[in-house]
Amino acid sequence: MDYLLFVLALFSGGFMAWGVGANDVANAMGTSVGSKIITVKQAIMIAAVFEALGAFFGSGTVTGTIRNNIIQPSLYSEIPFVLAKGMMAALLASATWLMLATQKGWPVSTTHSIVGAVIGFGVISQGGQHIQWSNISMIALSWVVTPLMSGFIGWLVFRVIQRFVLIHPTPNIQAAYVSGVFLGAMILVVIYETLVYWGVGTSYIFLLAPLVMLLCIMAFKSVMPDADSYRERCRQVEKMFGVLALFTACAMAFAHGANDVANAIGPLASVVDILQDGQINSANTVPVWVLIYGAMGVVLGLAMFGYKIILSVGSKITVLSPSRSFSAQLATAITILMASRMGFPVSTTHTLVGAVLGVGLARGLAAVNLSVVRGIFMSWGITIPAGALFAMGYFSILQAVI
Repeated sequence: MDYLLFVLALFSGGFMAWGVGANDVANAMGTSVGSKIITVKQAIMIAAVFEALGAFFGSGTVTGTIRNNIIQPSLYSEIPFVLAKGMMAALLASATWLMLATQKGWPVSTTHSIVGAVIGFGVISQGGQHIQWSNISMIALSWVVTPLMSGFIGWLVFRVIQRFVLIHPTPNIQAAYVSGVFLGAMILVVIYETLVYWGVGTSYIFLLAPLVMLLCIMAFKSVMPDADSYRERCRQVEKMFGVLALFTACAMAFAHGANDVANAIGPLASVVDILQDGQINSANTVPVWVLIYGAMGVVLGLAMFGYKIILSVGSKITVLSPSRSFSAQLATAITILMASRMGFPVSTTHTLVGAVLGVGLARGLAAVNLSVVRGIFMSWGITIPAGALFAMGYFSILQAVI
């Protein structure tokens, strides 16, 4: 094994994991902080735990997007160490862009950043004709589709909460019904996905829907105290939605750790395979120690700089209450689930920002900070080109000195 390359691989992979923690994982907790359900310090602690658990327990494999769907690994079968240096350049490039975006408070996509970096390496090493542009176009299309979809769903969910809860004379009682339906639906989705994962029949799952929702409604009504004033009733409503929002935030953090974090350290696993075996390994597996290493980097980045993105998503786009935070997070979860079912490439960052915008627009255009939105959209547009340019530079340096 070339130990110099191994040390550089560890550095580049750790730097990338740190960048993911500093920028991407903060999205899951941003709305909870913005709605004052929890503090920034509490958000960092909770997200660190669930991101690490998701990365370690939720995924032992890496999706083939970075390894197979951007460039063709077979082109490097005779020159595997060129691929190794290219993947390290991609990691360094993506991490550099994430660090710069975090400094500006821009919530950008880790997936798009690493995709742009791999494109840059592929172009400079094999030429643009070998890039799988059809896959890139699908990723670019997701920039438009998923924010619009999550924005509409977020707008719709919050309008439902406004119409049936917030403007009702007894909002606390109404909240028990609405929250019960929402929670029951989420529980049913979890049960359904679990049954699908284990290959168990799901034909009877819809028969459970009325029972599950009724039990959730009864549970919420049983813990809802009486209140004389309308102000106190509204406070109870927001507290109830705060609990739901925290639940969805933890679930989003775990899911992100199980997927996007593993994708971020996928190139590191590729490099390790090449350095160990001297050839390209087509298996999409990640060694356990790489997952642990990546999870540690994520937690460190989140603790050091995650607060910048948490504040951007949670408070600078629009003012969030617990009910609005829940609406945004539920819209994000629905959109990602629907897109996953269709096999569509999505970004958690873009989806959540779109949902926050939709919730803000439900209160009127004046409720949205358009200057912040313009900055975020600009950062999205330059993420892939920035990653590509940085990767070209890093790959040229690695080729020259190693």
